[in-house]
Amino acid sequence: MARIAVPPPISCGLFLSYRCNSRCRHCIYACSPDWAADWITERNLLTILGQLSTRIEPSPLGRDRVSLNHGLHFTGGEPFLDFNLLLKGVEIARDFGIPSTFVETNCYWCADDQTARDRMTSLKNKGLSGMMISVNPFYLEYVPFDRTERAIRIGQEIFPGNLMVYQVEHYLHFRELGIRGSLPLEKYLGMVGPQYLRGATELFLTGRAAY
Repeated sequence: MARIAVPPPISCGLFLSYRCNSRCRHCIYACSPDWAADWITERNLLTILGQLSTRIEPSPLGRDRVSLNHGLHFTGGEPFLDFNLLLKGVEIARDFGIPSTFVETNCYWCADDQTARDRMTSLKNKGLSGMMISVNPFYLEYVPFDRTERAIRIGQEIFPGNLMVYQVEHYLHFRELGIRGSLPLEKYLGMVGPQYLRGATELFLTGRAAY
């Protein structure tokens, strides 16, 4: 029987939980508020991050810089639903010397400038290198766009050069449309037509999207 050699990991996305504040129609993991609070334990964080610590490769831009396919990112679900656990994960990763760490978020928690700035600063002080902010029409159903804009504005201040927006095309388009709050997908498609969604959004037919 032929065997396939599995290459060693050079990057990792670590799920803290499948629980999320949103129930996005495209979600490749079918995350939602209905999931039990199945948060990873601190013991498992220590075990997993310890195993990864000698394998994770930094961004080509440097150990303190972030890029999409290098380093370690904390994800879910929505990792900010358990902010203390997220802080602990970042601290453990720092203690193990893991490079190019960032967190992926939908920004639901950025209700005001002070909260956004305080949480980002706390994460940076624990050793987080940067952030990735998710933006697309599916998140827009659940996360008011003004919170996304706030996260990007303050994130650029706290993590200069280390803030990624995925996908930036949607962010620029929502600004062009003058969107402020949340928006049902049907209403958005009525504004722009389904062809825009097909052309600008990556759709993976797994999880909820497959159904």
